[in-house]
Amino acid sequence: MSRLRIFGMIVAVLLVTVMAANAAGYVVILKSGHKIRCKEPMRIEGPNAILTLSTGTVTSYPLQLVDLMETERYNQLGLGDALEIEELGVAGTAIATPTPRTSLGDYATFDTGGSGQPNLGTTTEPTPVPTPGIQLRMTRYPDPRIEQAFAKIFEEKGLLIYKTSQGTAPDFFFVQTTTDSEREVFRALETVAEAYVLIHGLHRELAPAAVELEMVQTSGKPAGTFRLTPELADELVKGDTPPQTFYITNVIF
Repeated sequence: MSRLRIFGMIVAVLLVTVMAANAAGYVVILKSGHKIRCKEPMRIEGPNAILTLSTGTVTSYPLQLVDLMETERYNQLGLGDALEIEELGVAGTAIATPTPRTSLGDYATFDTGGSGQPNLGTTTEPTPVPTPGIQLRMTRYPDPRIEQAFAKIFEEKGLLIYKTSQGTAPDFFFVQTTTDSEREVFRALETVAEAYVLIHGLHRELAPAAVELEMVQTSGKPAGTFRLTPELADELVKGDTPPQTFYITNVIF
């Protein structure tokens, strides 16, 4: 047997070994289409999906950004994380694991069912219900100058799909924006906060007492509801808190 043929057989064995090792992993699929390579099945703690990445880093994502059904369907195929490298990607840095604010099982539970693979069992709808009262209203904000100021800043920052109205109080400004991906969610949150901080800094006496933000997907499913005070908006804009952590800490579905 030639050395070249022996070398080829060794390479083939190594490839099979690598593929088998890769297939032992787990893949989490986000609603944005991103696929995240993990070492083990994700855990759900309150509004958060806790992930152990293939590197061993523990991170978390807001649960409503995870496509639970597609993640479950894919991993039931038994492929593990054996995907083309270019198919896998996660934007941004790892998010510190948060302290859950709601008990495990309020959204969904996982059990092995004796198959060695997690089975999804819902206790409530995976998508949380929007916060009552914080919604688009027929009543416009009483000061058109504030509407114009927000509109100008939104346009400059590229936030183009939105609606505004009066919020749950006469001096609360409401913004509803469409966000269909993780990137759009965090970008909209940062943009609204930046606009509020700028307006509050220039015209404190005219600025709203709070800005209420409702983010929804094109399908109508909620992507996060917030009530920003000047202090909260300033915290996000200064960068003291990463937008992912800010989201988990302050979302009020």
